[in-house]
Amino acid sequence: MRQSLRTAGPISRRSVLRYGAGLAVAGAVGTTAWQAWADAVDDEREAHAVRADAVARTLAARAAAVRARDARALAATLAPSAPADLVRRQHELVANLAEVPLSRWDYRPLAYDAFTLPAADGAGDRAAVAVELDYALAGFDEEPMTATQYLTFERATDGRWLLASDQDHGGGDVLLWDLGPVRVVRGRYSLVLGLRDQAALAALGAEADQAVPNVSGVWGGGWGQRTVLIAPQTADQFGTLLGADPAAFTGIAAVCTGELGAADARRTDRITVNPGAWDGLNALGRRVVITHETTHVATRAQTERWTPRWLSEGVADWTGYLGTGRTPAQTTPELGAAVSAAGPNASRLFAALPRDAAFDGGAPGTALQQAYQKSWFACRTVVERYGQPKLVALYAAVAAGGRDGTLAPDAVLDRALRATLGIGTAAFTARWRADALAALATPQARPAG
Repeated sequence: MRQSLRTAGPISRRSVLRYGAGLAVAGAVGTTAWQAWADAVDDEREAHAVRADAVARTLAARAAAVRARDARALAATLAPSAPADLVRRQHELVANLAEVPLSRWDYRPLAYDAFTLPAADGAGDRAAVAVELDYALAGFDEEPMTATQYLTFERATDGRWLLASDQDHGGGDVLLWDLGPVRVVRGRYSLVLGLRDQAALAALGAEADQAVPNVSGVWGGGWGQRTVLIAPQTADQFGTLLGADPAAFTGIAAVCTGELGAADARRTDRITVNPGAWDGLNALGRRVVITHETTHVATRAQTERWTPRWLSEGVADWTGYLGTGRTPAQTTPELGAAVSAAGPNASRLFAALPRDAAFDGGAPGTALQQAYQKSWFACRTVVERYGQPKLVALYAAVAAGGRDGTLAPDAVLDRALRATLGIGTAAFTARWRADALAALATPQARPAG
């Protein structure tokens, strides 16, 4: 400022006053612009808060309507622009849930402007909202299960924000009652929710009621000792519920879904039954499958991301086949055939315990079945050589060993083996190999040493 005055030459007091007045005017203009921007930000923030509050009130009204099984009240939360299909599905949802014993049903907004809305002629103010549904089944869920939904809300002329669409985003979770009327069978330890006929659901419940005490006989009573089974009518519905291609589960009769770790111990995992594969099983197969999946429910709180798949699947198969009277050869037919075909090279099949990727499927031939059967043999080695309590202790030691995050999964396993069995991974692998080859020995394939 001073340099400018000097280069300009002598300036009268009047000129200085004019210059100062110009600065004052410029400052006033700047202040006005900044204030306008700040006011606009405050207005937008307030508008967002009003929108969030209005959406939350609509979601609360929807939840109350579902809990009351009031289809009209549920439909009253829809925007005038809502398509007829959405209106119809409000009534269907209430009807589909008629038999389901709900102890909780609440919605929580997770994010606004969560996805890009499609263009809509004549649409007013809209909001793309990610919502989490918390629901619980009476007598089975101490903590709620969750499902994500993506919903479009629209502002009505009276200021309410109402549901206009649930089809503007391709994601979100599909639950059984989204697919049709749910039938319910409640057993001593089980709750079966299904779209199948009552007799099929009752048979599932009977299997589950037998499985729970059998699993507790191995793993103790420190879990919920109850199971929830989901029984869709078709393979496509099975895939839809899992959010996966049903073709990837062609030979899998049931899947246990839930969150890993002790933090979710108060939730009851769901066992979802694949109707095509299930219907093809004999009585023994159904018993083994349900006991296997129930074992996953019982051990879920001690199953962590570092737990090797051979151990988690192996203990489930071990428990599933326990007491069936099946010999090792009968329990592991695909592995036995591979050992026989390999002849003197059979030991190469047991070079290492199965890696996690071996259980993902997609491998040719019987590779997936062999991975499960090798895992069963590994658990058999623990039980035959050290006793069944050591298998339970090993599982718990693996879960606890990785919680401080200082060890890689292989190191966690090695330390757990040493703590419970007194040997490391290499020595355990050698004993597992010898035991499996001895059990499946043929004239061409016998264990070395």
